[in-house]
Amino acid sequence: MATAAVADEVGYPPELAKYAGRISDVDAHEWVPPELWVEQFGEITRPFAEIDFHNLRGMKNRYFRDVDSDLVEDINRRSAWFSKGPYAPGAYDMTKRLEWMDFCGVDKQLIFPGNLTLSALFLHGNADNPNFLPTLTGDRRKFAYDMLKAQNDWVIRGQGVSQRLRPVAVLLGDTPDDIYEEAKRFVKAGVRTVWFPSSILPGGKSPAHNDLDPMWDLLANSDTVCTLHVGNEAGFFKTLGWKDAAAFEGWMIGEELSIDPWTLSSMPMAVQNFTATMVVGGVFERHPKLRLGAIETGAHWLGPLAQALDMWSLNTQTDKWKDRLPLMPSEYIRRNVRIAGYPWEPIDTYIEHYDLVECYCFASDYPHVEGGTDPMGFWSKRLEHLGEDVMEKFFVTNGQWIMPD
Repeated sequence: MATAAVADEVGYPPELAKYAGRISDVDAHEWVPPELWVEQFGEITRPFAEIDFHNLRGMKNRYFRDVDSDLVEDINRRSAWFSKGPYAPGAYDMTKRLEWMDFCGVDKQLIFPGNLTLSALFLHGNADNPNFLPTLTGDRRKFAYDMLKAQNDWVIRGQGVSQRLRPVAVLLGDTPDDIYEEAKRFVKAGVRTVWFPSSILPGGKSPAHNDLDPMWDLLANSDTVCTLHVGNEAGFFKTLGWKDAAAFEGWMIGEELSIDPWTLSSMPMAVQNFTATMVVGGVFERHPKLRLGAIETGAHWLGPLAQALDMWSLNTQTDKWKDRLPLMPSEYIRRNVRIAGYPWEPIDTYIEHYDLVECYCFASDYPHVEGGTDPMGFWSKRLEHLGEDVMEKFFVTNGQWIMPD
């Protein structure tokens, strides 16, 4: 393990010292600043870099109001958790990211895409809306796909840095054949984790459709982990008119979503729907080794979903249901699904109410502001009264299941 910049300091709380070097972090991001998009991802990204879609050029001053210098070189407790954004330690330099992980006691980390992919997904969902990014003309949907490919190629190039780093590729296609071929490309290149945008039908089909079984089989047998993640929920709704009210105006925009009350209340719906469709559609029965992670969409919904699906199972049991789903829905969730929420969530309450202790995982969301400045400390204090077994599951072993060796 690398030596931290401040030898007498560590980036994890004392109560987690016994897990240092083994902690699994199932949610982090690359954050390439827009001025480096063309250099890092290719010429195809220039139009978005020039548009500055998310006003990223103002982030340098905004994110470093809480740290002592404009660019953080040394990794210490303050810079590791208080510096956020594209100039935080290891935001896009994966060698530096490994130093950050060493300092914070993290063994492996999922690295989800940053603003380039989020922009591409917004464009994909609004390609037919001429008022959305009107300066982009031509085949706008193809352009969105080209940007996603540029991000995925960056992920493929980064596979060799370290097996401790798990950069995530976006798996999207118009047909089952398209998505299967892209999945084959990822598996052949050694990509270990893929992200299905949860508001988009994979390959134009229900996740439970049998036409997708070859893809699910490929991913399951290669131990390629499937994930769902916050960042593209708007496409789940036919209209966003639900949000058109004065009560929802004037709220902050986070890194991946608006934090107005309507968005926060509806945000998990697309991921719940995708997960429930896989469970009751028999995907995990047909592909028992398939691994699914629901990341950064809140963890509060998993227990109620399992409870509701079990209720329907118990009250509509027929021979057809039993033949297709011999296990209870909650058993598939317990076996095949892992989830990571936000650092203010009472995970201990969820475990006490719904059990599912095998499902909940630690996530830092580094270097995004939503991750907070002390997620390890918050969750360790929330969970320690449940005992060492629960602590180790949450911080170590549950996350290992969706970052397999």
